[in-house]
Amino acid sequence: MSNDGKRKSPRHGVNRHQARQSALEVLYAWHAGGDDRADVAHLLRDRIDERDKQDKVYLSELVHGVTESHAKIDAHIIKVLPHNALTNIGSIELAILRLACWELWQRLEIPYRVVLNEALELSHEYADDPAPGFVNGVLDRLARELRPQEVT
Repeated sequence: MSNDGKRKSPRHGVNRHQARQSALEVLYAWHAGGDDRADVAHLLRDRIDERDKQDKVYLSELVHGVTESHAKIDAHIIKVLPHNALTNIGSIELAILRLACWELWQRLEIPYRVVLNEALELSHEYADDPAPGFVNGVLDRLARELRPQEVT
C-alpha cells in the first residue's frame, strides 16, 4: 500500500488502477470513434504519455486485449444481460464491462473480487447513478459464468 492507502502493483510504485483508468478512457474514445482498430495505437500512445506512474505494460495489454477480442467479450456480456442486448448500455458502462470481462476471462491470476472492485470504482469515478449498481449486477453474473470455481 502507498501512503495514500491505495494499492500499488508489486512493480515498484507502478499503479494498475491508473492503467485501468487510462484503458477505460482509451476504450471509450475507441468506441466513440466507431471501434476502428486503426485508432487504437494513437489513442493508446496519448494515454501512455499522460501518466507517469501507471503500469504502461498492463495498460497496453488491457487495451489490445479488449479491442482485439471485443466481439467475444460482447458475447459473454450479452449472455448475462437481462434483455440480451448491448444497445441500451451507455458507452462508458460498456467500456467498463468490456474491460472487466476481459480481466475475468483472460487474467485468472487476478482474483475476481479485485476485478469487480476495480470496475465498481471506475463506475463511481466515470459514470452516473445507477451505473454502479448495473455494472455490479452484470459483473457478478459474468464472474459466475467465467469463473464458477472461484465464485461461491
